[in-house]
Amino acid sequence: MKKDISSYNDHGEEHGYWEYYYDNGQLSYKGNYVNGKLHGYWEWYYYDGQLRYKGNYVNGKQHGYWEYYWYSGELMYKIYYI
Repeated sequence: MKKDISSYNDHGEEHGYWEYYYDNGQLSYKGNYVNGKLHGYWEWYYYDGQLRYKGNYVNGKQHGYWEYYWYSGELMYKIYYI
C-alpha cells in the first residue's frame, strides 16, 4: 500500500489530511490526524473502491456512530462508540 497524501507536525507526527492507496490505484482509506492521533471523520474502502466502513475518531478513539458495509455495498451493521 502506498501513501499518497500526507503531512507531519514539527515533532514528526502525522498531522492533517491523509490518503492511502492500494497498489491498483484505488483509495484504501482517508482521514485526518491531529498530533499523531486519528481525529475526525475517516473512511475505509475495499480493494475495488467500494466503501467498507466509516466513522469518527476523537483523540485516537472511535466515537459516535460507525457504519460497516458488506462487499456488496449493503449495510452490515451500525454501532455507537462512546
